[in-house]
Amino acid sequence: MDYKKLTDDLRAAHNAALVATDRIEDNGTANMDKVFLTLSRARETKVLEAIKEAGLYCRGKRRWIGEGYMLSVSKGQANQRDKAVTVFVDVMVSRGYDAIAYRQMD
Repeated sequence: MDYKKLTDDLRAAHNAALVATDRIEDNGTANMDKVFLTLSRARETKVLEAIKEAGLYCRGKRRWIGEGYMLSVSKGQANQRDKAVTVFVDVMVSRGYDAIAYRQMD
């Protein structure tokens, strides 16, 4: 696993999500949407360092649909968060990662 590339890819996805949500009015239903990122055979401590260096937050590896990392990728709480998660997942998938959106209404 190239952890430098992971950091760069996470940062690029985060930046794309921020740009996409820059002018979206944050109304609608509050939600807890996040990104679930699965990384096979990766060292958890190194992944968490990469996530932090990319300016994102993750508490640690979680079990949801397999084992992976639940990432907070937006400061919004409704429409902004929904759009940010969608864009973030699209960027990560286009770069070859296994990422899906976790959707939950508050």
